[in-house]
Amino acid sequence: MAHLEVKPRNGAPWWLWLLLSLIALGLVLYFINRYNSEAMLNKSTPDTSVNSSAVPRDTL
Repeated sequence: MAHLEVKPRNGAPWWLWLLLSLIALGLVLYFINRYNSEAMLNKSTPDTSVNSSAVPRDTL
């Protein structure tokens, strides 16, 4: 019988890990921004504009 040497593989290539990491990061950012954008829509913002047609009050 022949003697065959089997070398173990080094694992997945570096670019595959980089690609999977970027996809995971993109999904995390997508879900974070999705939940934050809904919270921002439900908040009411006060009107801080100056109304020049309003009668000024005397505050003395």
